[in-house]
Amino acid sequence: MHTVAVTRISLLGLLASLLLAANCTAEPQILGWLEGAYLQPWGIRVRAKLDTGALTSSLHAEDIGTFERDGAAWVRFHLPYGRKEGYADGIIIERPLQREAVIKERVGESVVRYVVELDVCINGHTYRTPVSLFDRSKFNYPLIVGRTTLEGNIIVDSARTFIGEGECFRARPSVAPAPEPAAAKAK
Repeated sequence: MHTVAVTRISLLGLLASLLLAANCTAEPQILGWLEGAYLQPWGIRVRAKLDTGALTSSLHAEDIGTFERDGAAWVRFHLPYGRKEGYADGIIIERPLQREAVIKERVGESVVRYVVELDVCINGHTYRTPVSLFDRSKFNYPLIVGRTTLEGNIIVDSARTFIGEGECFRARPSVAPAPEPAAAKAK
């Protein structure tokens, strides 16, 4: 009788552990091929194409350059978005350089792009994702979210757009400080 009770308790413990583990594993969310994404911690909203054909995510950036900080390579770039959030001229972002990616363009030439990690919130879930920085001003969407981020997290419904209803932090004009005018910085 004692052995049966111990076996039952062991089985109940195993079952409870399995159920707990199953509940902790997040199901991938189903989203449209276009969604709103918020770059964190700034809360700046950009339109994002969820692109299963792209491996790495890509973000529109301007004035991209490298510099050294504490012996490590960093990247500085201008993100020309955020007017609705109170960033009149966009923002300057500095991030450690993760790697340089060689990208083959359509015309056959290869270009080097800098890759940094950014936190991107889509439908209430924040993902730390590697993004290559590139002038995407001639493209429709400033952010491409690639398979590295999508895999295991998001299933793309190619027939739908903007179906995510989850909340992400979004800066409001009263919260986000406006950048100082150039004249004030020079004083």
